[in-house]
Amino acid sequence: MTADPPAGEDRRLTRHADVRAVLADPRFLVPAAPAAQPGAGMAWLRGAVSRFSNGAEHARRRARVTGLLDALDPVRLRREACERTGAELAGGARVDVMARIARRVPVGVLATRLGVPEDRREEVVAAVTAMAAAYHLPPAPGAAPAGDAGDAAVGVLAAALSEGEEPEPGLLAAVAGALVQACDATAGLVGNTLAAVARLPADLSVRWPVEALLTETLRWDPPVRLTRRVAAEDATAGGVPVPAGAVLVLDLAAANRDPEVFPDPHRFDPARFHQGRGESGGHLGFGSGIRHCPGERAALALAAGVLEAALGHRLADPEIPYEPSPNLRVPARLHLENAETTGGPR
Repeated sequence: MTADPPAGEDRRLTRHADVRAVLADPRFLVPAAPAAQPGAGMAWLRGAVSRFSNGAEHARRRARVTGLLDALDPVRLRREACERTGAELAGGARVDVMARIARRVPVGVLATRLGVPEDRREEVVAAVTAMAAAYHLPPAPGAAPAGDAGDAAVGVLAAALSEGEEPEPGLLAAVAGALVQACDATAGLVGNTLAAVARLPADLSVRWPVEALLTETLRWDPPVRLTRRVAAEDATAGGVPVPAGAVLVLDLAAANRDPEVFPDPHRFDPARFHQGRGESGGHLGFGSGIRHCPGERAALALAAGVLEAALGHRLADPEIPYEPSPNLRVPARLHLENAETTGGPR
């Protein structure tokens, strides 16, 4: 990291050890969202979730989300995701996984397990997708403003959870935060894994269990590329002084390819994490430290269920466009069609 970045640019960390150190250091905070009154849509949601809070407030809100997610059965999540994906892929038609499955299935399964009635599942999936588009500010370059749609979507989720009564704000924030965090990131994990497996030789694409494929994708092509921290006081990062108020960009994707931690880091190699074999330090696909993603278990179960049903299909188009985003890597389209064999995407 350079001591004095160019004017207008934030300091960026790319080494695995430096990124992990900042993630574990309480002197570096997430950029906080201002509080807003219930009913204020996305402004209220950003100010009420654990994602954009720090200190004791973050711990309290995170505990609520963790309690909700830890109560879920990952085996059931995986089975339901697999069944719903199989139904979407049945019939042999060419299917755009990103439009039909990668968000709809994980968010739909998780929403129903968190209390959304089955008959409102599709409505809530659309609402969560709109909230996810407006969750982070500022929007990605070239993206359409999503604030109004996001504001309305918060109301849709509130109505689905409340059965006609005003939902308790803390519960609404916890459920909304869990669903939004599961939306784009899980879609990216599914899409990036399918894209990576499609590039493997045919004999290798069937060798590895789904868990190994997902874990290596989280290292090699993580859906969440960057996160930011603000120095609450004068500190150091990567051996360089960081003044109070300075913003650090933690490049998770670069840290996951640090050759000091991962030999041959640019090669997609599911063997790295297969059967307990791991690289020192581990990948940062779910973050690290006190803000390690509380939804890891649920996200992996949902993504694994989708992949179990999808890996018997062929990638129809090798050219995969990606959504415009400074922080996320999510395919915009990814078409699958039935393979003549069950060897996975070719």
